[in-house]
Amino acid sequence: METFKIFLLTVAVCVQVTSQESTGDPPIPIPKPNITRNSTHKVLYNTETVTLHCEVPGGASELQYDWYKDTANLETDHNFSITVKDGGNYKCKAKNGTSESEKSDGYNLTLQDLPEAQVQSEWTEAFPGEKVSLQCVIPVSENWIYKWFNGSENVSSDETNTLTLSVEFSHVGEYACQAELKGRTVTTAKSKPHLLTVHDNTPKPNITKHQWFEPFYTGEKVQLGCNMPGNGWKYGWWYNDSETLIRDPTFTISSASPSNTGVYHCKARRGNFSVDSETLRVQVEDLPEAQVQSEWTEAFPGEKVSLQCVIPVSQDWIYKWFKDSENVVSSDERSIKDNTLSLSVKSGHEGIYACQAELKGRTVTTVKSTVHSLEVHGSKPTVVLKQDPSYPEIYTGEQVKLICSIKEKTSNWQYQWQKHSVLVNNHTYTIPNATLDQNGEYTCTITRKEMTYTESTKLNIREPPRPKLSIESQWKTFYPTEKVTLKCSIDGGPNEWGYEWFRNRTQLSGDEDIFFSGDTFLISSAKVSHSGQYTCRGKHLKRKPVTTGEAEALQIHIYDNTPKPNITKHQWFEPFYTGEKVQLGCNMPGDGWKYDWYKDKKTLITDPTFNISSASLSDTGVYHCKAKRGNFSVDSENLQVQIEDLPKAQVQSEWTEAFPGEKVSLQCVIPGSENWIYKWFKGSENVVSSDERSIKDNTLTLSVKSGHEGIYACQAELKGRTVTTAKSKIHSLKVHGSKPTVVLRQDPSYPEIYTGEQVKLICSIKEKTSNWQYQWQKHSVLVNDHTYTIPSATLDQNGEYTCTIARKEMTYTESTKLNITEPPRPKLSIESQWKTFYPTEKVTLKCSIDGGPNEWGYEWFRNGAQLSGDEDIFFSRDELSISSAKASHSGQYTCRGKHLKRKPVTTGEAEALKLHIYDDTPKPEISTHEWFEFFYTEEEVQLGCNMPGDGWEFHWYKKPKPLIAKPNHTIRSASLSDTGVYHCKAKRGDFSVDSETLQVQVKSRPPAVLSLETELSDIMSGNILTLRCNVSDGRQWSYAWFENGQKLNGSSDLFKVTATEETIKSEFKCKGIRTERPLYSALSEGFTANNIILKRKILLAISGCLICCIIILIIGCLVLRFTRKPGKKETVQEDLFFSMADSKNQTASPLEEYMDNSPTEMEECEEKEELLTDNVSAVHEDDVIKDEDSPAAEAIVLTSFKGL
Repeated sequence: METFKIFLLTVAVCVQVTSQESTGDPPIPIPKPNITRNSTHKVLYNTETVTLHCEVPGGASELQYDWYKDTANLETDHNFSITVKDGGNYKCKAKNGTSESEKSDGYNLTLQDLPEAQVQSEWTEAFPGEKVSLQCVIPVSENWIYKWFNGSENVSSDETNTLTLSVEFSHVGEYACQAELKGRTVTTAKSKPHLLTVHDNTPKPNITKHQWFEPFYTGEKVQLGCNMPGNGWKYGWWYNDSETLIRDPTFTISSASPSNTGVYHCKARRGNFSVDSETLRVQVEDLPEAQVQSEWTEAFPGEKVSLQCVIPVSQDWIYKWFKDSENVVSSDERSIKDNTLSLSVKSGHEGIYACQAELKGRTVTTVKSTVHSLEVHGSKPTVVLKQDPSYPEIYTGEQVKLICSIKEKTSNWQYQWQKHSVLVNNHTYTIPNATLDQNGEYTCTITRKEMTYTESTKLNIREPPRPKLSIESQWKTFYPTEKVTLKCSIDGGPNEWGYEWFRNRTQLSGDEDIFFSGDTFLISSAKVSHSGQYTCRGKHLKRKPVTTGEAEALQIHIYDNTPKPNITKHQWFEPFYTGEKVQLGCNMPGDGWKYDWYKDKKTLITDPTFNISSASLSDTGVYHCKAKRGNFSVDSENLQVQIEDLPKAQVQSEWTEAFPGEKVSLQCVIPGSENWIYKWFKGSENVVSSDERSIKDNTLTLSVKSGHEGIYACQAELKGRTVTTAKSKIHSLKVHGSKPTVVLRQDPSYPEIYTGEQVKLICSIKEKTSNWQYQWQKHSVLVNDHTYTIPSATLDQNGEYTCTIARKEMTYTESTKLNITEPPRPKLSIESQWKTFYPTEKVTLKCSIDGGPNEWGYEWFRNGAQLSGDEDIFFSRDELSISSAKASHSGQYTCRGKHLKRKPVTTGEAEALKLHIYDDTPKPEISTHEWFEFFYTEEEVQLGCNMPGDGWEFHWYKKPKPLIAKPNHTIRSASLSDTGVYHCKAKRGDFSVDSETLQVQVKSRPPAVLSLETELSDIMSGNILTLRCNVSDGRQWSYAWFENGQKLNGSSDLFKVTATEETIKSEFKCKGIRTERPLYSALSEGFTANNIILKRKILLAISGCLICCIIILIIGCLVLRFTRKPGKKETVQEDLFFSMADSKNQTASPLEEYMDNSPTEMEECEEKEELLTDNVSAVHEDDVIKDEDSPAAEAIVLTSFKGL
């Protein structure tokens, strides 16, 4: 049986090969290929993979490629590219059917071993703060990325190969590095570890000192050393933190000078790290100067003198003394102890002395000191006594000094003054305030050491002279602003004395009113406060402390105020009339006064009396008198003298018209209130009293009748004075013919008055008349005015009002009716359907009032507070608009109307409307139904858009296009084009809000692949087709089968179809099904069995024929083998699969093609036999036949001979 199967396979292969090579087309030459590789790197490493390409010039298609390494054929998939991991010599060739190229030139591929990383550094130990550098060295220069490790911890990754540490204690450890080639999968092994030790802390360098002194002196040697534990240190020396001296561990100043004084420190440096030592101050000073110190510069014979040699620095000095350059040694008269030279003075000791000091234990010697001179006087001191001041007489209270001195130039003497038992140890005896009992003799005693001498003088003391005080004027009482002069007289005159002035025991000083001049005291402008007891005393101008006693006191009185001169008047009138006499007098209390008269500030006469014998209008003016004495003067009050022409009489009356029966009064008025006698005239006739006319004083009273109409005048005569006025101007009186006509009027004249509105009821008289009294009345309410004003009308003020007019005894009445109603009540509404808003939304409120917006203005309120327009709030007639709402706009809103023409009319507030604006605007929320990270095609996607509040419209967008305007967006059957970013927009009015975006991801369903599989037994039976459905995504699938769109029974991946006339024309499809997403796969491509059955039948026919002819075929092949030598060919692996693409070019059945072949094709049988022999191992593999004639040719696979 096995032999029979091989036989059948041989026949099938030969038929296939023959059919492929019998297309009739000649072989196409293929150019020689070249090998290229994907990597451009010069060096490749043995851890990398390399892709080689077999490039054929011209880019021929549908080629297969063979690859060789070091002459060995590589078993590959005959692809254009090959990926290798080993070095060697590679070749390739290309082929297409019977055509094949030459082998390419060999390509030598070299893969090197990875280089080793190595840590290099001079640092094995460090102190905190040092900068330590470690280098990772790779022998090959490439684009390496370096990784550093401390132990197993990765501490750095960088493209530079240097790890720099600012050392901390935590950096101690073993460091290793590793390098990775940038952009390639090449990583070296870790380097050997490098140990770094970090000390706990950093010590400071230690400065050592050789033979140290404080201070050093110029010329001495200074030597310093610097030491730091550890290796590799370099040292530098610093002077005063700035000047670099030397770079050596030892610093030496061979010969010090003061310029070397300063603060020194050394610095130990290692790499970029340095440590400073503590500072050390080196003090270098010049050699100190010896100095002779002594209070003795002169002496008298017999005195003991000491000289000291002083060095500023206290050290172990040895002292030497010199006199006139000769060395001084101790003797009976001179002794030296330590730094002191003592002398018992004699005349021979006068001279110049110096000293010198040497520092014990050091070669330091000072220069000689500056010289000190000592003078020796020839005899005892001469005592000189002096008095200061040297006046022959000292005044009591004066300071005096007695001075005791020595004539010779000497010092250090002690002085003592004595008077009786009083002792003063000073060369000056000071008496600060001399008294009479300090008169007498004073003795001075001088002493120095053991030497003492005395001398005496006499002091004369007496009282100062007494002053006298006098006044310059004849009077001692003064008025304010008068000038007062006092004089203080002292023997000796004002040239020797200064003066002090006192009032009431208090010393006076100059001010704006008080002045001092020598012995004179002046009050330039007296005041009441200047009154009092005045006295004076003298102070000597040259002898400052000398002050006299006070002079006898002088009383001065200043009145509180200055009375004005009194003007007396003889027979005074106000006013005077022209021709009358005027007589005035002036008087001032006190003596020495003179009087001046003035009119309007012009001087008239100097006399106590002033007379005007016959007054005229020019004598009218302001008169006053002035009282004068000395430089002082006082003006009287002003007196207005009024000279007038005779006054004019004038008729005055409120009556210019009257009704019969009224009483009319006329008055004759004279401008001045005088004792006038009055006369009345009607026309030119004198009026006398009667029953209808009465005259009393200046008044004419009429009981009006029609005959009283006319013109009236009056005249007056001054009682007791011969003064008569001219007649007055005339006064007309009109008499009406009947009673007055009363007219009532309402203002405003609206038929209805609104409550709160002001209304006036006006009562007037038609005739031209005046002085009537008006009274309005409603029930018990009375208003005494011609106008009855209701400032704010109320409903209870409806009704009838009566006006009563009256003048004197005349009274008349008239009535009218007033109609008052409430203003209409406004209604507040909102233009939108919602009352809650979000920030930036537009809000519109409307306030409606009967009569419309043309008659009314509107006021708006929020939470009781009136609103005004701003950047967000606008008013337009009866509407309030909030252009961009904010949370602060929330609240209770109401409105009221104000009548545009009737200003006071205001309606009540409309019923409040609550408006709520949220703090912020939420975004619309997208809701999802059964949401997945991605959807499969044909699944339903449901999206919902929701926004809190009412009135929203929703619009859906898929970037960037709008979709629909609905709250919900449903994709019934998702497709790949539905993938994208979705969002919704909520809109109401002009306001809109976008939601967050939502990514919808749609993926294709897993593809179902339908393949045709048939076994040998199926082929032989001839009526069964086996179909396989496969979804290769790694999930567990069941399957559904469809014929012409109708679902078939069965859920297996295999489906067998019995070939009939109907089924071979049917289209079969399948898809995977499962219980979890995806619930099903994509539907496979359709498969129709028609052509496949035909080809299978032809194949069976060929096989039958070949069974009959097999022996002839074998014999023919054997003959060809021995009679024809085939050309040497490269072994070619042929695919044992029959592709549908090959059959696409065939127009007849395989048997027909085979029978039509020329005999020459059989000569190639030997090669086909070899091919068969080389590929026997492939017998058990599936052979694929593609049906290109079916609609799903590329997706369907026919497997033949399975299981052989």
